[in-house]
Order: sequence, then structure tokens, then C-alpha cells
Amino acid sequence: MNNKEIVINPSKSKKVSYVVVFALVALVYLVMMRFNWITRELGIGLIIFCACVSLYFLYSLYFPKASLVINQEGIKEKAIRGKGLIKWDKISEIYICVIPKKKYDTYFLGIKYRKDENDKRKVKFKGKVNERVGDAVLTLDELDIEPYDIYNSIQKYYSKFIRK
Repeated sequence: MNNKEIVINPSKSKKVSYVVVFALVALVYLVMMRFNWITRELGIGLIIFCACVSLYFLYSLYFPKASLVINQEGIKEKAIRGKGLIKWDKISEIYICVIPKKKYDTYFLGIKYRKDENDKRKVKFKGKVNERVGDAVLTLDELDIEPYDIYNSIQKYYSKFIRK
């Protein structure tokens, strides 16, 4: 196994769909403004907002930032509300959790921290999902690679660098 880091980017297909949806919504607001169904100021504001969001997703499509990085140090989530680096020596267990929903299933990567006698941290749960999943929760739905492929990649590093 090589020691290179694994970089996982967000899904391009979801970003393309976001670009299309926000561009269409901007066109709908343009038509509504044209037929005086909404005021001119409100229409211009909504069109500018939707156009900016669409341009943001278009920009992020061409210049992607890694969402998940797996390397010798640990697992690093670089999303907007990133968890930062979770070091291998702090991890006791990694697993995939599937939460079924009505239209689709949501995949989470659950990480349980190693509890040392000197570790005074208190893990705060933010909701029912986190209580079922683990101490750290990484959402795997909007990534380029399938959740179980990500899990297998993490397991390779985990088995090599975990503290015994």
C-alpha cells in the first residue's frame, strides 16, 4: 500500500443539477417580473440571488475543493462545517451507518473516539442521528465515490496507522 493521501471530491452531478435548478429559478423570476407578478425590486433581488448561487456552484464545479482527505495523520473533512483532522490514535472504531428515509437512504461514516483515562472530553450529540452513528459523523451522500468504497479506503489506512 502506498502512503499517498486519498482525496475525495464532492459529486459533480449534484453540482450540475444545482446550477441548472438555480438558473431555471432565476429565469422563472425574470418571467414573473416581466409580467408584473412580482415587484421590480423583489424580482431583481431574487434574480441576482439565484444567479449568484448558480455561479457559485458553477465555479465550484470547475475548481473543486476536497471534501474528505485520508492520509497518514488521519481523516480530515473539509466541508463548510468541517470537523478538521481526526487523528488515527483517537479513533477506536469506524463504520458505515445507513439511515433510511422515504425517498432515499442517507449514508454516514460513524467514528467512535478512543476513550483514555486522561481524556476528559465530553462528546456532545446534536440530534438523534448522531446518537445512533457515533462521536464524529461524516455525511457521505454528496461525494464522488460510493460510500462503501470510501469505507474500504479508510479501512486500509485505519488498519495500518491505528494505535494498537
